[in-house]
Amino acid sequence: MGKKSSWLSAVKKALSPSESKEKKDKKSDKKSSKKYWFGKQRGLDQDFSQTETRLVDHVVISPPTETKLSKAENEQTKHAYSVAYATAVAAEAAVAAAHAAAEVVRLTATTRLPGISTEEIAAIKIQAAYRGHLARRAVRAVRGLGRLKSLIQGQSVKRQAISTLKCMQTLARVQSQVRSRRILMSEENRALQQQLLLKHEKELNNIRSSLGNTWDDSRKSKEETEASLQSKQEAAIRRERALAYAHTHQALINL
Repeated sequence: MGKKSSWLSAVKKALSPSESKEKKDKKSDKKSSKKYWFGKQRGLDQDFSQTETRLVDHVVISPPTETKLSKAENEQTKHAYSVAYATAVAAEAAVAAAHAAAEVVRLTATTRLPGISTEEIAAIKIQAAYRGHLARRAVRAVRGLGRLKSLIQGQSVKRQAISTLKCMQTLARVQSQVRSRRILMSEENRALQQQLLLKHEKELNNIRSSLGNTWDDSRKSKEETEASLQSKQEAAIRRERALAYAHTHQALINL
């Protein structure tokens, strides 16, 4: 086997001298191209190192411009992220609206199913519309509650509530003071009226005693004289009451 393989290889070499030459030429071309590529790469490395040194020098010389550029790039990226997020949210909302519209169209389609009458289809449509109305009402109620919570938790509402509470406290204090003064005034009026009654009784007793001791030359009867005395006493009481009422009214106005 070894002899056969060596004999066959010798025949192949003899028959194909051109192929071996072409292979040698290709190898030489590859070597030359490799040498050229390595030389080119060395030149590129040198150029790249020179550009790097220049860039480093530029960076060392002008750092503020780079910081400004970095800030501008950060702002641009933030703006791009915000725009992308807004567009994504809008797209999701549009997709949800499209799905809802498709569902409504599917529910309200006038397709006749076997075994279902027109009355049942109409009832299904009415139920779907009523449920949608209830859902919208619930959503509105939830939004209203959220707005109410946000208003209650706001600083302006807190300040208004504090001011109203202070005003209510002062009003309650003033009302309690007015009540106490009214009670005192009523008690003083009662005491004054009692004093006036006692005074008038004393005066009447004095008049009666004086009339009993002196002779009355008038032509009036006993009943007439007593009636006149009673009228005089009542007039005096009315005058005293009017004076007391005027005094209390003036005191209340001064409050």
